[in-house]
Amino acid sequence: MVSRIFRMFNRKGPEIDCGHVRDLSSDFIDDELDEVERKRIMEHLEKCGLCMAFINTLRATVALLSSSDTPKPPPTLKDRIRSNLPQDEDQNQG
Repeated sequence: MVSRIFRMFNRKGPEIDCGHVRDLSSDFIDDELDEVERKRIMEHLEKCGLCMAFINTLRATVALLSSSDTPKPPPTLKDRIRSNLPQDEDQNQG
């Protein structure tokens, strides 16, 4: 709430903490934050090596997952899943 009030008046607001950076890390790397919030996180990252490492690791992980091919499931998977599902009693009666 306080950060929204500061943003309404285009003020920097209180310094953010590591938890706030982690909470917004996905939005940060996806470039989905407003300019003020992005700048606040950048300022925090300049001072905090742990958060910088967290963001860099998250970026690398996302890039790695995005670049890999999606494996194709075996053709028998659907039948195996269906055979493990409990049978509906209404279907068995009629």
